[in-house]
Amino acid sequence: MSRRWERQEEAYKDSLRLIQKAKEDASKRLHEAGQAHAELLGQLVTLRVKVVELQDAAEASKAQQKKLEDYCVDREQKLAKAEAALEAKTNDCDLLTAENTTLQAKVQELVAALATKDQEMTSQAENCKAVEERLLPEAATGFADGFAEALVQAACANPGINISECSPFSEGVKGKIVPLAALED
Repeated sequence: MSRRWERQEEAYKDSLRLIQKAKEDASKRLHEAGQAHAELLGQLVTLRVKVVELQDAAEASKAQQKKLEDYCVDREQKLAKAEAALEAKTNDCDLLTAENTTLQAKVQELVAALATKDQEMTSQAENCKAVEERLLPEAATGFADGFAEALVQAACANPGINISECSPFSEGVKGKIVPLAALED
């Protein structure tokens, strides 16, 4: 009879070791998932900062474009006056024509450069938004997977425990599980 108990006790010890090993592995995986989740959140914050910076730069670019348009209108008005003066002063004709050509070339260069910059910023903003849209589901999945793994570990560590009311949207208050206060607002 004693031999039988010894074998049974040895089997229980083996089962306990296997369970402890599984618990350690699960803890390690949960820790790694938490780290990956934190890294993804860090990347998300960085991308959001970049999106805001790009949006600010786009606004500045629009303001600069308005300034250049006003500058162009001003230059066009000055050009009209110069053309009127050209008729009165035939000796200054070549000089005014050269100034007119130079100003138009500068305006065209500035408008072309501004259009290129605006396209670049639009493309960068779209790229950042696409990356953000890709990372948000990954972060949410990582959080949900980590929470599910934590519930499994809690059930393994405490057999018979009731975890049916546990969710990522609940919290423990005075020994009871209740919905998060932030979600009720």
